[in-house]
Amino acid sequence: MPTIYNFEAKSIQNYILDSSKLKDMIGASEQIEYLCCEHGLLAQVLQALDFNKETFCFARRAGGAIHAIFSNADEAKRFQAVWTLCIQQAFPGLTFVQGIAENEDWKTAIEQSRTALKQDDRTRLSFTLPLAGPLVTRSRRTGQPAVFYQKQLGEYQDATTKNKRTFRQGKRLIGKITFDIPVEWPINFNPDNEDEDEDEDEHLFPLLKDNNYIGIIHADGNNLGQLLRKVQNTLLENPKVTERYYAEVLLAFSQAINHANIEATKEATKQVLAKEATHDFQVMPARPLVLGGDDFTFIVRGDLALPFTQLFLEEFEKRSEDELAQLKKYPELMKDLPTKLTAGAGIAYVKASQPFYRAYHLTESLCKQAKNFAKDHTENEKIIPSSVAFHRITTSIIDDYETVLKNELRHEFKNGKNKIQNTMQPYLVGNVIPSKFPRECSRLEDLWTLYDFLTKHEISHGVMREFLSLLEIEPRRAEAAMTRWYDNMKKRKKTELLDELKRILATLVDSQPKDAVKLLAASVNDYERTPIGDALALMSINKGSDYV
Repeated sequence: MPTIYNFEAKSIQNYILDSSKLKDMIGASEQIEYLCCEHGLLAQVLQALDFNKETFCFARRAGGAIHAIFSNADEAKRFQAVWTLCIQQAFPGLTFVQGIAENEDWKTAIEQSRTALKQDDRTRLSFTLPLAGPLVTRSRRTGQPAVFYQKQLGEYQDATTKNKRTFRQGKRLIGKITFDIPVEWPINFNPDNEDEDEDEDEHLFPLLKDNNYIGIIHADGNNLGQLLRKVQNTLLENPKVTERYYAEVLLAFSQAINHANIEATKEATKQVLAKEATHDFQVMPARPLVLGGDDFTFIVRGDLALPFTQLFLEEFEKRSEDELAQLKKYPELMKDLPTKLTAGAGIAYVKASQPFYRAYHLTESLCKQAKNFAKDHTENEKIIPSSVAFHRITTSIIDDYETVLKNELRHEFKNGKNKIQNTMQPYLVGNVIPSKFPRECSRLEDLWTLYDFLTKHEISHGVMREFLSLLEIEPRRAEAAMTRWYDNMKKRKKTELLDELKRILATLVDSQPKDAVKLLAASVNDYERTPIGDALALMSINKGSDYV
């Protein structure tokens, strides 16, 4: 009887980033990659079970997720039992959900397995063995019950950390990003954190001198879940589609997205990261943590994080266009597929010594903010523009961007008329033009133009900082200060410089008045916005200092 089995590893990014040690993050990301890769755990389980290859097929087997179709219910249940046991033994601490369903009609079984997966997601109780009793020693780093004592380090390790460390030398993930020049990838942030048992060739993260900023980047495809469901439903509604054809098309769709992701990452790595690696013994100023499907999580040196993300988003658009064109060999997909795919991204800038776990939650929140903003400026059935939002953490880490906006970047005044936001984020990237309210959208390339102007010309950064400070007190005082500055610049015969600044601001803010500079854009969601805070934040990140 046809039987469908679904499996998903949950909270993958949390599992990977639940440590301040880069080596533990690397080990966790290698574990996720090992789940479904060639010669990985899935391949070994199938080899041990020795099933006839004609009795099963996969519609997905990547990114910690499996969608398998079995023609024999007993074999499906055997696989589920063995696979579950292997996951629990090999990767303690990794949470997952699964759903299985059998039915004479394989299409009905697919729907039932989806329901079972959702039910398991809602009701599964997640816990890690061994449980911690009152007499159990705990790992000081994680608080979990210790199962191993590392003598060289004098450290008690829990089962999850111990297993992550065994994978830290893995090459599966970085093996996806290969190109002509030989490079190495870092495995440690701080030389003081090096373990006595580490190999001599374990490279330190090449941070800039006196600048420990790193960017935690997460990117995610726009509306890909909705597109996948549309493709699935189209196939399921076609009476001529067989189980194997259904699996073939979905697997091709999954591989196309994965290939676009990897090729875009390769190009961004080559154009942005590799050029910096050649100046530091070929050690990349970055480390991939998740790279598969439409998911993309990287740690990148602070000054390179935004250029790297921008190029990735632009390349993902281009590569996805090529991949989707090839998928149209399947006639069922002709109507469903767009011409290209886009993505949203978030970047949280933190010091290398700060905790990654909560910073990543902020990264996710920034990514969600960018995607929602782009979606709100897109009409139905139109392609959503690529977008990015970033934030430099200067206070205690807040893991929700809406809270950051409320507490740090938005200011409301008693008269109720003025509401100010010290950022214009998110910014749009790529070639897709927003189909709704385009005047409310700012482009990242225009922010870079403003950034370049402020860093290269005789413009006092103190004036810009004063403008932001006065905005928090009284917007009219901020405008008056800029008027005085403008008049002083004219007296110093800096008219050409002022005209250039006004041309730049016209693209970001609005048309400029004749005898002043306007730094506030028309309100969006009741808030007037300015790009000055974003430009100064980038300057601080690139210099590693709050004073620019």
